[in-house]
Amino acid sequence: MTEPDAIHSPEATRRRRLQYAGLWTLGLAIPAVVLGLGGVYNPGQQVSDSTPTILGLWALVYPLFVYRMHLIRLSSFALILAFASVTVALVSIVTGWGNGMTDEPYAMPAFIQPLLQGQNPYTTPIYVTYNQYGTIFYLGPTKYVYLPLLIFLQPFIGAGTIYAGTVYKIYVVLAWAATLYLVRKSAFAVVAIGQPYMALLAASGFNDFVVLLLLTLAFVGVNGRRQKWAEILALGCKQFANAFIAVYWAIKRDWTHMTIALVVSVAWVLPFLIWDPSAFICDAVVLSPSGCGGASTGGVLLHLNYWAWPVWILGVFFVPLRSYYYRVRNRMKPRARTPVPRPLEPDAIRFAEPAPPRPRPGSIGSGAPGPSAQTSVTSGWDRVGGGPSHRPADTELTPAESSG
Repeated sequence: MTEPDAIHSPEATRRRRLQYAGLWTLGLAIPAVVLGLGGVYNPGQQVSDSTPTILGLWALVYPLFVYRMHLIRLSSFALILAFASVTVALVSIVTGWGNGMTDEPYAMPAFIQPLLQGQNPYTTPIYVTYNQYGTIFYLGPTKYVYLPLLIFLQPFIGAGTIYAGTVYKIYVVLAWAATLYLVRKSAFAVVAIGQPYMALLAASGFNDFVVLLLLTLAFVGVNGRRQKWAEILALGCKQFANAFIAVYWAIKRDWTHMTIALVVSVAWVLPFLIWDPSAFICDAVVLSPSGCGGASTGGVLLHLNYWAWPVWILGVFFVPLRSYYYRVRNRMKPRARTPVPRPLEPDAIRFAEPAPPRPRPGSIGSGAPGPSAQTSVTSGWDRVGGGPSHRPADTELTPAESSG
């Protein structure tokens, strides 16, 4: 058994710090190497089909690996990891290292322009030219593919300027950091959501983190108090949120909340369904901004940001997921057959000797037979149960007794 003094000894402290540094560096090095080998997800640059899948699986494995190392019990590791990852995100925005995985920070400020001009964003394509870390990119024609409310959930600072994308990236990093603050009481959630790869995704400006912040407010809350308004807003932002909320209430078998979620979802999109139903269905349901016959933006495994959702679910709902895993595992285990105990044999049946007949008063020496002697049979008792044995009593005398 480890002595208490040994836990806080200089040698143990140094070893623990090396573990911290090694695990955090591992969490950063793997995404950096894979991104370097697979390419950056950006217009004009081809990304390897395996890159998003490898990075997504790594993002799911990393917190579980830390958990198996038992460092998840130490809140200090989660705190150090969170601050280090926030630093990496800010450095990535400033220098461009590990950045540029998406065009969303440049497209989102532009999507509001058709709506402000009275045009339908699901039918009006946009064209954007932007400079990202010295490289000129041309985006368009492309149409809006998210739910309507997400257009309005943006900073509106520098729209139409060259630094609009940088402002949006900072906005996303702040949303990601706020999510870490809300889950601060769960070390596992901090490690999962705050790992270096998630920091790089946030620094690139993926708008998923804005919606994940709303879901965290709705299902984790502020100091344990869930914010219902955040769930209502999330239902109008991105399709993944609607799917998650519907499945969540279905698992809970809370049909009232599920019905409310469905009604709110329809209410958010109803104006655009009325405006142009085919355009909305093609762009926001089929996810084909080039038209229902065009190329689809689907393919869950081939998008870097899509993997942020299962990572968030794993972090926030780790405790119930772990309990469910153990229940399923225990059910699948072959149960050992319990040996049936042999019934205890009752005590040997003991027969009492028949008492000689007593002479009746006034009949001394008479050979008148008295009442027939009754054979007393006493059966054994179950020593364990304390009740009579179910073995039938043998009323026949044994050969030894009958020979007398």
